[in-house]
Amino acid sequence: MGKRIKRNKIVSLVLTAFMMVSVFAVSIPQQAEAAGSLNLSFKNGKGKSTVTISDRECTGATNKIAYIKFKPKVPGYITVKMTNASSVRDAAGFMYLCNNKKKAISHKKEQYETNRSQSWFYTRTFGVRKNKIYYLAVESRGGGVKVTANIKAASKSNANTQGKAKNLNPGKKVNGVIIAGENKADWYKFNIKNKKMIRVSLSAKTNGAVAGQGDGDFSGIKYTVYKSDGKKLGDDYASPSTNSTWSEYFKRIYYNGYPTTQTTGLDTGTYYIKVERHKNTSSGFYTLSWKYINRLSSSY
Repeated sequence: MGKRIKRNKIVSLVLTAFMMVSVFAVSIPQQAEAAGSLNLSFKNGKGKSTVTISDRECTGATNKIAYIKFKPKVPGYITVKMTNASSVRDAAGFMYLCNNKKKAISHKKEQYETNRSQSWFYTRTFGVRKNKIYYLAVESRGGGVKVTANIKAASKSNANTQGKAKNLNPGKKVNGVIIAGENKADWYKFNIKNKKMIRVSLSAKTNGAVAGQGDGDFSGIKYTVYKSDGKKLGDDYASPSTNSTWSEYFKRIYYNGYPTTQTTGLDTGTYYIKVERHKNTSSGFYTLSWKYINRLSSSY
C-alpha cells in the first residue's frame, strides 16, 4: 500500500513538472484530436453541453490540439465558457472556432485564462448556422480545462443589403446574429421627421477581446450610420465587456470625440444602419436600438 502511494506521488510530481515546462514550450502543436472523439451533445440541438479535457489529454502534455465537434439544430449563437479542470495549475491556453474542415474562422490566438475575474478572459460567443458542423479548437497549454457550451436560438436577418433594410422605430430594440466565417451584414432604416438629436446603441456578445500580442483586441460587432445618399455619418463597435454581461459600449462619433453612445442632430429624411463583423474573425449576437434625445449627454 505504501509503495503504491509513493509511486502515485512520484507520477504526480513528474506530471506537474512536465506541465510547467510545457507551458513555455515553443513547438507547434500537431493538428490532431486528443485521445478519443470529443463531441458536444445538445438536447434538440441547443442548450448546454460540457466536455472536459484532462491534464493528461491537454496540449501541454500531448502537443495536440483538441477538436470538439458540434452541430447546432437552431440558427443562433454559441457561448463557450472555459473553467479550470487541472489538478496542477490554473488552466490557460487558446480556444477558437473552426469550420467543418477544422479551418479557423475566429482568431486562432485568442487566449483564455481561467484564473481571471473578468469574463472575457474565459468566455466568448460565436454566431452559428443551423445544421452546420463546427469544431471548437482548444490548445490547452496550461492544464486540464472544462469546456461548457450553450447554444441559443436567434434569427438571422435576410436584410443583407441597403435595399432590403428593415424599419426600426425609435425606442424599439432588435436582436440579430452575425455568423462566424460569413461576410454578411444586417441593414436597418429609420426616418427623422423633424431635425432632432438621436442616440444609437449597440451591445454584443462576441469574441476577440484577448487575442494575443494586440492583434485582435478590437474585434467585435460594428455598426455604421449612413444617409440615404450613401454618405457615412459615423461608426463604432461593441466588444466583450469588463463585466459578466458582455455588454459594455464603445461608442464614439468621430467628429465630436465624446466617449459615449453615438449622438448627433439629424436633418429630416431616411437613414440607414449597417451592422456587420468588425473583423473577419468576429461574430456573435447583438442588440441594436436608437432613440431621440433632447441634448448631448454622456449617459446611456
